[in-house]
Amino acid sequence: MEINSVTIGIVVLVLATLPILYIILNSTKTNNSIKKKFTSLCTQNGAQPTNYEVIGGAILGMDSSHKKVMYSSLSDLENRFQIIDLATIKNCQIKTMKSKKQFLELVALELDGPEFHINIVVYDEDDDTLMADPNTCLHEVQKWEQLINKQLN
Repeated sequence: MEINSVTIGIVVLVLATLPILYIILNSTKTNNSIKKKFTSLCTQNGAQPTNYEVIGGAILGMDSSHKKVMYSSLSDLENRFQIIDLATIKNCQIKTMKSKKQFLELVALELDGPEFHINIVVYDEDDDTLMADPNTCLHEVQKWEQLINKQLN
């Protein structure tokens, strides 16, 4: 009787962990595919990303040797891909919007230059395809804000 209970317990454990493992492996595979495509786009446009990261619904990268920032939206990686020369950026700051209940609705990185104003949206509550925590996105964008501002000074 005890062997049957152990066997049933093991089977239930395996059945419970298989979907979680599948989600983790599929997510890792998707992120790796996005990073490869992003790196390829950077190389095609003359940039070599020394640092890049998927944050929420966007991917950000930096080429420290050529002083460039690259970014794109995950929903349309190729068509929304942009490279910005750090010398043209005058201000880099985080933009957030909170609801009346103080929940984050929007997290974006704002890049301002003399001829442009760019919002890199990493979290938007209205984006139903995005499965990200807004506070995690905010924390990760803060790292990028510091990284970019360090390069500006």
